Amino acid sequence: MLSPRGEAAYRGPWMRDKKRKQGLSRMRYFFDLKGDTGFVDRSGVDLPDDNAAAEHAQCLAADLITNREKIARHWRIHIRDECDRLVAVVRLLAYDRTLQHLSPRSKKTIEAISEHRYALNDALHAARLTRRKSQALIARSRGKPHLIRDQGEAV
Repeated sequence: MLSPRGEAAYRGPWMRDKKRKQGLSRMRYFFDLKGDTGFVDRSGVDLPDDNAAAEHAQCLAADLITNREKIARHWRIHIRDECDRLVAVVRLLAYDRTLQHLSPRSKKTIEAISEHRYALNDALHAARLTRRKSQALIARSRGKPHLIRDQGEAV
């Protein structure tokens, strides 16, 4: 079975237990950036556990949002393990230092706007993918060339 990254994926929580029994204490974690365009991490990082992966993602978030606060507030880092299980989601908004001077009410408003913008971008991405799949299906049915993959995603 292939993962969305195009490589062999181990499915199920048994893989983690199997690695632990074999004395392999490190797991590979992938840090996918979700935002306006997104980035799928295909190489990953070996870390000892989920907590270490979350700490790594928090450091990444703090670095990513620095000097690009307005455009990166709604971005997320999705942490996946080698079993392709979603471990955690880190919101970059939590590391936006430009919002520290605002009142709690203003921060809540910005958080709500960020959530809506993220949801809108996610819906737009899904709509574009559906359109591409439909175009590929029509082209395939007519015996014409069509797009198979777009930015690593099957069409």
